[in-house]
Amino acid sequence: MRRTAVLAAAAVLLLPTGRISAQDGNPGPAASAPNVVVVMTDDQRFDDMATLPKTRRLIGQAGVTFTRAYASYPVCCPARATFFTGQYAQNHGVRCLYPFCGGGYGRLNQREYLPVWLQRADYVTAHVGKFLNGYGKERKPDVPNGWSEWYGLVDHSTYRMWGYKLHEKGPGDDDGTTKEYGKLRSRRPAIYQTDVLTNRAVDFIRRRGPNPAPFFLSVAYLAPHHESGHTQDITGQLVRAAPRHRGRYASLPLPHPPNYNEGDLRDKPWFMGRWNRAISPRREAAITNRFRERWESLLAVDDGVERIIEVLRRAGELDNTYVIFTSDHGFMQGEHRIPQGKMLPYDQSTQVPLLIRGPGLPRGRRTKALVGDVDLAPTIMNATPARASHPLDGRSVLPFARDPNLRSLRPFLHTTAGQGAKGRTNTREGGARGVQPRVPAWSAVRTTRWLYVEYKGGTRELYDLRHDPWEMRSVVDDPRNRPRTRTLRRILGDLRTCRGRSCDEIAAAAVR
Repeated sequence: MRRTAVLAAAAVLLLPTGRISAQDGNPGPAASAPNVVVVMTDDQRFDDMATLPKTRRLIGQAGVTFTRAYASYPVCCPARATFFTGQYAQNHGVRCLYPFCGGGYGRLNQREYLPVWLQRADYVTAHVGKFLNGYGKERKPDVPNGWSEWYGLVDHSTYRMWGYKLHEKGPGDDDGTTKEYGKLRSRRPAIYQTDVLTNRAVDFIRRRGPNPAPFFLSVAYLAPHHESGHTQDITGQLVRAAPRHRGRYASLPLPHPPNYNEGDLRDKPWFMGRWNRAISPRREAAITNRFRERWESLLAVDDGVERIIEVLRRAGELDNTYVIFTSDHGFMQGEHRIPQGKMLPYDQSTQVPLLIRGPGLPRGRRTKALVGDVDLAPTIMNATPARASHPLDGRSVLPFARDPNLRSLRPFLHTTAGQGAKGRTNTREGGARGVQPRVPAWSAVRTTRWLYVEYKGGTRELYDLRHDPWEMRSVVDDPRNRPRTRTLRRILGDLRTCRGRSCDEIAAAAVR
């Protein structure tokens, strides 16, 4: 593959010893291997962590918080495929949410992915909650390959806090059974979706008992994602919080970061100003209501994390368990006039929380290392005796967690295809019922300082994140940035075709 040219003077800034391959080193025999628990929320922004004090205390303060973690493809299905494969969408092939545009549950290669690799290393594996879009809808609910136990939300009921279905396979089951929890209008606290998912996760850990085999547990909450449009019509709410939390933030004001309701969009692509008028008081009221409901729904997730940590402690497994908390992508709520949704290159859409605690990691540290969802599977491979059977596009973040001062100069790829994967220009995969962002397919490269974006049709953006962290002024047309833009464009071209180790070897030092 063509290598990107870099400045010779920047070569000394590269950190070849900072990269740990998923195939490097064996952390020990399976009998003493660490457990891994991954908790993933849906549509949670980086700054939504403010409403999760227990999670910040029990994982962040007991481990390491990454302040520059990003989703490579900021929409549910491709992002989750990236987590389970350690690959960018160009390599795992899940290109959007639905089968007609090259995405959905059926596109995931279940023969070779994270749970299969862990099972081969004698791990007991379990998944609880949301999987890839279309699970149980494209075909009858089944138990995906690689899972010892399975408690998967069945679409479309995934997007209901009551009246949802779980396809459940416990120990000793073969095919599993589908069980419905309540009805759409139900508000029985005992069957609130987030709490039921927590119950399944806690029960799985508790039942490990004297079993010497290490385990991998994936817990995927729906919150703070909106419920289905049909549910919203009936309940009058976008997302329903647990009864014990409803109204907790009824008076909380909507945050107004500098890019909220941005006044001048002339530096943005033409469709941004055309499709996103200035936010009116009425629309702001709707955004505020959604913000409050989202935060209230996350309070049950915070309770769930507390219960998971506590059962690990009681079982004597906490000190030998890596616990990772993250989200699949972010969510817009008025920034750059975009009232809701994702599928956009801006930080509120792509930046995600990432907190890790585990054996050998320092406590209460923060790191600015540039990492992303493509690094989750390599991190788990690095932490366990498991080995991947295909090339991984990401790299382990454990070196950056162990040494928060370690720098990462690797560029990071953002990409989308959406409905554009089949030749259509626009996609509406970004939000709930009502006004949604309509954006041409795009790809972008992110470095520690720069964000460069190319849209289908030729529109481009360039942001200097050091001086413009809110992405308020694109400088792509500034003649002084032409050499830098050319370099970033070459890097982006390399990233769009990279695979495996070559993705990590593309150097961004020239555009520091």
